[in-house]
Amino acid sequence: MQKIDTWYKAQGYCSEEEFEIASYLLFEAGVATLEELDPAESGRTDFCFYTGDKEERDRIVAQFPQYHFTVEEEAAKDWDKWWRDRAQPVAVSPRLVVRPPWVEYTPEDPKTVVLELEAKTAFGTGEHDTTSSCAHLMESVDFEGKTVLDIGTGTGILAMFARRMGARLAVGTEIDPLAIPCIAENFERNGFDASDCVLGFLDSFKDGTKFDVILCNMIRSELWPMRDDMEDLLAPGGYIIISGQLLTEKEYILKWFEEAGFSVTQERTSGEWWSVLAKNA
Repeated sequence: MQKIDTWYKAQGYCSEEEFEIASYLLFEAGVATLEELDPAESGRTDFCFYTGDKEERDRIVAQFPQYHFTVEEEAAKDWDKWWRDRAQPVAVSPRLVVRPPWVEYTPEDPKTVVLELEAKTAFGTGEHDTTSSCAHLMESVDFEGKTVLDIGTGTGILAMFARRMGARLAVGTEIDPLAIPCIAENFERNGFDASDCVLGFLDSFKDGTKFDVILCNMIRSELWPMRDDMEDLLAPGGYIIISGQLLTEKEYILKWFEEAGFSVTQERTSGEWWSVLAKNA
């Protein structure tokens, strides 16, 4: 691996209300780590990111002029050690805590599910509102003996949470081949024999395949083309949890559920994001 001698920094800001969606958009654009800074003014959030690729930094900066980025260069330091020294366990939901592999943690409540997780090339360590909201809604579902489909499983966090809550099978799907080794490692690290992850789209499943619970933490533009497949894969009386939706777009999901015959049992809002739990008739 080529040693990086120079880090290319971009520092910007947005209003406090915008930060959750700003962080999501920047991660989607390729930002690996976003650091919050002390704000220069009240009512706003200042942040920065680093990359070893000047062209990548400049591309992201040009893509988001609304965040008022300024750029500079810094001599490289050991960012891996810096991040590891600051990493702490994350309370994703009342029953789920995620800890980095190098951080020891013993929960006060023995019923708490603790997952040892390192994101690496996959998305989802539980810190984002969309993952947290999905985990919150999952706690309203009885997973004992159920089969689960986690669409776009990322690190596998939600599939592993389902297994720990009693699911007999939790299948994850991914279209990014680089995420597969990370998922397999995370499942093994947490004591599971296999990840049961499928590389491919929902048409990978045989006709007639049904799941008791379907999880999908994706933005609407990504999940929208999969609606028919999700309807076909959800068992009668099964549950579906949709997360990753902007609050302003929730009516699209509710309209789809109405047309599909799904009854909404619970909704959750966190910042700009909206998630929903529904049941198949």
